[in-house]
Amino acid sequence: MRVKKYLKALEQPCHSWTEVVKTLNSLQTNAALLQEYMNGGQRSHAEQTKKMEETLKYLSRCGVTLEQLDDLSVIHVSGTKGKGSTCAFCESILREQGFKTGFYSSPHLVSVRERIRINGQPLSRQEFVKHFWSVYNKLDKRKENKLDMPSYFKFLTVMAFNVFLVEKVDVAIIEVGIGGAYDCTNILRKVQAVGITSLGLDHTYLLGDRIQDIAWQKAGIMKPGSIAFTVQQSKEALEVLKTRSFERQCPLLMVPPLEAYIWDKNVAELQLSSSVQALNASLALQLVNAWLLRRLEPTHMPKLDASNGFVSIPMASGFPVGLNMMQGLKSCSWPGRTQVIQKERVIYFLDGAHTAESMEMCVSWFQHLSSSINGCEAPVRVLLFNATGSRDPTLLLTPLLRCCFDIAIFCPNRVTATVDPTSDQANFIVSLKQQELKCESNEEAWLRMQQKSPECHHSIALHSVKTNPQTKLFTCVSEALTYIETQLADDKTLVQVLVTGSLHLVGSVLSVLDPELNMETHQISAVVKTSQCNDAVGVS
Repeated sequence: MRVKKYLKALEQPCHSWTEVVKTLNSLQTNAALLQEYMNGGQRSHAEQTKKMEETLKYLSRCGVTLEQLDDLSVIHVSGTKGKGSTCAFCESILREQGFKTGFYSSPHLVSVRERIRINGQPLSRQEFVKHFWSVYNKLDKRKENKLDMPSYFKFLTVMAFNVFLVEKVDVAIIEVGIGGAYDCTNILRKVQAVGITSLGLDHTYLLGDRIQDIAWQKAGIMKPGSIAFTVQQSKEALEVLKTRSFERQCPLLMVPPLEAYIWDKNVAELQLSSSVQALNASLALQLVNAWLLRRLEPTHMPKLDASNGFVSIPMASGFPVGLNMMQGLKSCSWPGRTQVIQKERVIYFLDGAHTAESMEMCVSWFQHLSSSINGCEAPVRVLLFNATGSRDPTLLLTPLLRCCFDIAIFCPNRVTATVDPTSDQANFIVSLKQQELKCESNEEAWLRMQQKSPECHHSIALHSVKTNPQTKLFTCVSEALTYIETQLADDKTLVQVLVTGSLHLVGSVLSVLDPELNMETHQISAVVKTSQCNDAVGVS
């Protein structure tokens, strides 16, 4: 009955796409309130729990019960870095095997439609508009006061669950927003498989400033009746994950390296876009395999290890990887992460690294790949960077010194100098002045660090760069890209640009270079034949 009513609502006349985006953007938390929230430090358990109760309230107002959510078959993934890529691998593998998939992720790069996908494709504008107004109108009709509406992320979470139920997906792959224990997505009571990707310090004002605090939050998505997998972590993090696993009655296994799997003899050796993707690919394989086993045998569960203190978490076994699974890995594309786009004489290397650990991975990837495609030319190397919020820019910029950039460019995460309220890229959480001040702070940090390490500056910079300052500030991405493509690149000059520090910055760059996200870089870039089905898999 609920589905029939929902479908009937979708048939009603809808407003334009721009009106939808403008209305959705109005749900963003304003800059003043966010700053007040951040200044308040970590919230109590009661305050955090209230956020989840609000999600349940809004879900109920849309006519969705927890019992209906229980019917969703879910893979739930948290972590500091790699959770989006892991989810994308899972979705691609399961879709390749013929299952109807739903995928909820954040943030979006170019269009908010990217956050809710059916069978790997973002909702079309028409579909998004219809689902949006069906949910929004129900919430608006039942609000108790003018402020009684969900925030931006909370609204999209409620909308995603509505969409997946109506579409009757076989599996919903859900990426946690921030944290885990108190995240809006954690209203789920039944989850078939849980993944926890690499952990690091991020969003510390909300999650805590120790890796143990981060691990506690991320492990909060473990559920009784679920099975959890994680990758290699620090000892401190693993101790917390193991304790939480026992507390929450959820078996926890460590994923093996890719060499542990048995690959079909007709399948090729993997070459992933970066070494970190090997971890994500293995985690995805384990999550998919667990989901498939639970589908065939719902009671299939490994035993809980109730050992006290730190004991190595059991390693999951490798298993045969068939052609469908391999094709799912090969065809997976996740824009904005270790992605390469060439536009005439400019090669853009895009990676949304925004933690110290992920930046180390980004630098290794960029150094290896950029040097391999130089040819005989000495390219001009450009850093396009932004670090947002309370993140310490020196932690992110320090590894980047090793890349010997000729010039570093700093600009906010906005496409144009003015903010269009009907744009998917509009950000009302941070004021324009705050964004510009942050860029100035990032530039100052870079200059201080270069003075201390002058040998890190690229001494063979071409004359077109030598005559310019070591850094440039721009008010928006469009201005920065115009400068790069018109002032630095010419018929004789190859320019390599690393865009990093913020996934939102990467998204703004992509909205200019590739607004339809057509120029994909697959996470597995090439294949090489192996001689036997059980040969080890080489990861580049």
